[in-house]
Amino acid sequence: MTNPQEYPKLTESQLVNIKDQFNAMDTDRDGTITESEFVKALENANRTPGDYDTLKFFSEADRNKDGKITLNEFVEALHAMGLTQPSSGVQGKKDPKEVDAIFRQFDADGNGYISAKELGAILASQGEHLTEDDLKRMINEADTNG
Repeated sequence: MTNPQEYPKLTESQLVNIKDQFNAMDTDRDGTITESEFVKALENANRTPGDYDTLKFFSEADRNKDGKITLNEFVEALHAMGLTQPSSGVQGKKDPKEVDAIFRQFDADGNGYISAKELGAILASQGEHLTEDDLKRMINEADTNG
């Protein structure tokens, strides 16, 4: 089980986010992610699996070569990709690489904006189903430059 002591450079918030991402992909709840679960998660997030080298990701992340990625392997893979850099230490501030990675996850069409549809797809993949009005309201509240 991954805990803050195993990864002292990660904040509790980062670990919670990573565990949430992992759990959203682990659809059969067996504590591992298979390649098919990973591909399905990409599809659910409106991503095209062909745009990602899933075989390379799995060969690098699956350290024991059992065809499955554990939570620890997932954290290590994200760390190796530079997505778990320590925060600046200031509460509420995130490392720019972390912010960019999160934004790219939400910005499915890669146009530099997060639409209500894209937000809804990500939230739905994590079990949160909101109305279109709720999603639009969230986007309008977060959009500081119109």
